[in-house]
Formats: sequence, C-alpha cells, structure tokens
Amino acid sequence: MNQLTLDESKEILKYLIKNNEALVAAGGRPIALGIEGSAGLGKTSVLEQIAEELGYGYIRLNLAELEEVSDLTGFPIKEYKTKDNTWIPADLVHKYCDEGYFTGEARMSYAAPDWLPDSDGEGKPGWILALDDYTRANSLFMQATMELIQNGKYISWNLPKNTTILLSSNPDDGMYAVTSLDPAQRSRFINFPVKFDIDAWARWAENQQLDGRVINFGISYSHELFENENQLKTINPRSYTMFGRAISGVADWQNSDSLAMILNISKGCFNDPDNIVGNLFTTFVANKLDQLVSPKDMLMEKWETVYPKIKKCVYDEHGNYKSAVGAILQTRLLNYSMYYFDQKGTKTEVVRDRLLEILHAPEMLFSEDIIFNIIKTLCAKYQQRTKAWMLNNELRGRIIM
Repeated sequence: MNQLTLDESKEILKYLIKNNEALVAAGGRPIALGIEGSAGLGKTSVLEQIAEELGYGYIRLNLAELEEVSDLTGFPIKEYKTKDNTWIPADLVHKYCDEGYFTGEARMSYAAPDWLPDSDGEGKPGWILALDDYTRANSLFMQATMELIQNGKYISWNLPKNTTILLSSNPDDGMYAVTSLDPAQRSRFINFPVKFDIDAWARWAENQQLDGRVINFGISYSHELFENENQLKTINPRSYTMFGRAISGVADWQNSDSLAMILNISKGCFNDPDNIVGNLFTTFVANKLDQLVSPKDMLMEKWETVYPKIKKCVYDEHGNYKSAVGAILQTRLLNYSMYYFDQKGTKTEVVRDRLLEILHAPEMLFSEDIIFNIIKTLCAKYQQRTKAWMLNNELRGRIIM
C-alpha cells in the first residue's frame, strides 16, 4: 500500500479543507476526508493540530463510544407547522394560546444534537467534525453518517457553514475489529492511508516534554520497534508512549534493580512474547544511550561546559566518531530548537549562535551538512524569526545553496 506519513497527510488535508471553503463559497458542498492507519500513530492528534493551525472550531465524536444513534443524530421530536411556515416542537406548543396560529400540519423531525455548535460562525472560519474510530462503529451509526458525510446535514438540521468532516479509522486488514466499508460508503469521502514516521513522533514527544531517555530509545530503535507492520501487533507508538511515561519516574536506568523493574513494566505494556523491547532496552542501557546530553543543555548551557559533554557522547575512547549517536543528538537538537522557538520571549539568536559554535568546534560534533540542514529547516519554518540570520555571510551563503 502506498502510504503517507502523518506530516504529508497533514499538509494535504489542510489544503483540501481550505479548498472546501472555496467549494462552499461557489455554492458547492465540502468534501469529507479520512485518514486510515494502525493504532497509536497519532491520527487524532493530527486532526486537532490541523484545526488549531487553521483557526477552526473542533468537534470530536468517537463513534465507538456512543451508545445510541440519537447521540449522533439527535433525538426524534414531533413538530407543528405555524401559518408563517415555522415548525414548533411539541413541547413548546403550550406557549402559544391561539390555536389558529397553527395550520394543523405535523411532522416527525430530529432535534439538533447537543454537540452541534449553536451558530455557524462563533468567530471561526470553519469547523472540523472529527468522527474518530469510524470503522469501529456498528453498522447503524455508519448508515446514519452517510447523508451527514455527503451532504453535511441530517434530515432536519445542518452542520455549520464550512464544516469539513474528518474520519479516522484502522485498516480492514484482519488485525482490527472493524466494520468493512461497502463501495457506497467508501465513495463518499477521500481516504488517505498513513504510516508511522519517527521524525514526526520525536517532534511531538519533544513538545510534550516526554522523558528524553525515552525519546532517545525510540529514535535509536525505531525500525525494530515501529517500522515493521507485523511488529505493530506487539508494539505501537501509543503503547510505547504509555510505557515511556510509566518508566519516566525511574531516576537511574543503570541500576540493576531499576532495570529489572523497567523490563517487568514492559511486559504489562506490550504483547511481547519474544521480549523484543526487553532485549533492545538492555542493549540501550548497556551502551549508556540513556545518559546522552540533553538537547536543552546542548542549546542553553555555556559552550565551554557543554562542548566536552557533546564530544564525549559522539566519540568513543579510541577517538572514533559514533555516527548513530550523532544522528540521535542532531534530531533532538533540531526538535528542541523548534520547541524553544514556539515559546514566548525566546531569543532566536541563541539557536543561531549555538549552531555556529557547534560548526566551528575543534572536532566535528555534527557534520556540516547536518548543521546546515537544521538551519535550513528552522529558516523555512520560522521565516519571520530567522530573517536576521541572512545577515550572517556564512549562513546566507549556505542557506541559499
């Protein structure tokens, strides 16, 4: 299957959501969108991020958690028609004393569900309605969503203007207890298959301030932990993150008793009969990869103090450069720099000056290509904040290459 990373799918979804605004402005209907992937990839988090970045209102309904279809569609009510073509719910008829106010016509309708926003705008350019775990809902819910997905309404109520429905689901590949979609359902929305991406997870983990040792372990063994489809039956990013949070309170991973406890905790987090996590974790600790310098120190600590720390991490006792460790540290440094940039009151030149210091160190700490890749990434993402970087001749000459 030709899968996208979550970052790739995020950019496509943002484009299509904005394109939906144009379709609605031209009198058309928005197109519903979906992402499909293994459990724990962060699909729901991506939908929330999209809403936040676009300034959209966000409504999330987990269809697998709803007990009655009416929780989704609203409860049926009886309405009476007035002579000015207004429909009045039966429970409000007693407020109108004049019987001549009504035409005598009645109908069954549906009250708007309580999750529906009260008005179209509420100061937002649009809304995202996330139908989470879509294919885990029973067939009654899925049938009820068909008109909602295609037309943005359900019998007697409408979604707010510029509402895009986003569906998240697990694949129908025998690994998950999902309901298969027939062609009529599948043709109502654009669906993108997504896969795990360690770089996206590592950025997310840095922003969430997950224990740095846990991030290092995930980066070090991403292929063994996450990139094999069969392995996802045993370990997925959600269960790994849960494991990481559970062991973050253990101060010294080198202690044999602490290590034994961590390995026992892993047994409760993963269906891991081959002890894959345990074996990898033991190797990780034996190589002291849990003791790498933190990205915060790499960026913020005084250079004369942090320089020998970085050097000690990336060179062995024989003076050989450890490229795998260098790759871990450069990933952490880039992600922490973005986290730093996103905080209020931070100084952009702190990052610039530190990168130049690393570049000019007596020994190679990171390759020149890696440093300038970090600089280019930051300049692309934070164009306004890094304008002054172009005043530096060394940086300007390399950034525009």
